[in-house]
Amino acid sequence: MPQRKRTTVNRMSVINQGTKLNRTQRGKQIAAIRKRQITHAAYEIIAEKGYHNFTMMDIAKRAGVSSGLIHHYFKDKENMLVTLLREMQQNIRTTLEKTMEDITDPYQKLDIFLDQAFGLVENEKEYIYVTFDFLTQIKYNERMRRILTKLYRGYRETCAEILREGKEQGIFVALDEHYMAALIVSIFLGIWEQYIIDSTAFFYREYTIKMKSAIFEMILVKK
Repeated sequence: MPQRKRTTVNRMSVINQGTKLNRTQRGKQIAAIRKRQITHAAYEIIAEKGYHNFTMMDIAKRAGVSSGLIHHYFKDKENMLVTLLREMQQNIRTTLEKTMEDITDPYQKLDIFLDQAFGLVENEKEYIYVTFDFLTQIKYNERMRRILTKLYRGYRETCAEILREGKEQGIFVALDEHYMAALIVSIFLGIWEQYIIDSTAFFYREYTIKMKSAIFEMILVKK
């Protein structure tokens, strides 16, 4: 009988531990959902009002939560904005990786990379506005500088890797892939800025098609 009693206690202990674990997991899931809800609202509000022209109450109203809940998940405004910037960075990278995951041809990869980059202005204009707003803070905020540095480095490294693959396969000419990647990233960052400032200056789609053609003209092996 004593042995059976110990077995019963052990089973109950396992059940209780499992219940606590489930509650912990549910709590983490709810917290993750709430954080995404808040950062998504922040993304929309900053795109509309700018970095300096919003309050935590604006975000709380848009997210449908109390301002107290925002402070529960984010210790201050800067912490929330840094989290938002990291999420933006990860979302862009994840989208690009998913689009290219079954592609092995470097030409197709670069074509997709350029389409994604040039297409952000048309498909995710808010992303451009928010990124530019954050750029104004890098002189004063080292955390934002580091995150944006990582974002831009990610653009260059992804592009350079595609160029390296193409060069090794004899599709692209012998080139300095790091220099060419920096040049390509400069092209799409520059046209983003010009178009956001003055959308009437040129036909965006037409110019980006021409830019893509010019890029491939520079790097493709002539047959």
